[in-house]
Amino acid sequence: MDFDISLMKDERCTLVRVQGDIDVVSRARFEEALFEVVDAGEPMVVDMRQVTFCDSTGLNAIVAANRRAGQHGGTVALVALPPRVQRVFRITGIDKFVPIYDTLREAIGALPSTTA
Repeated sequence: MDFDISLMKDERCTLVRVQGDIDVVSRARFEEALFEVVDAGEPMVVDMRQVTFCDSTGLNAIVAANRRAGQHGGTVALVALPPRVQRVFRITGIDKFVPIYDTLREAIGALPSTTA
């Protein structure tokens, strides 16, 4: 499956929708999109429901974006990982550092409040 990524902004966060394989071929484009959002200091939710595969380069991009978000005071959350992809996150322990939610509603609800 071809790789595609799109960004959608709302008042709470930037939603990053990913489709296809996250691998050595798509890693640069994936990481660039994640860093763009993180560097803007915006909370980010990555919708992975249409991800068919994620290799170590994809995992590294997510870990790097999460680390960078922490340095900028931002947050990264993942949502709707297919079972095959979620298993990789569990096996590697990344699910202990990057929050994973079943639904978009849960992920957005867990974001820090923007009201003072």
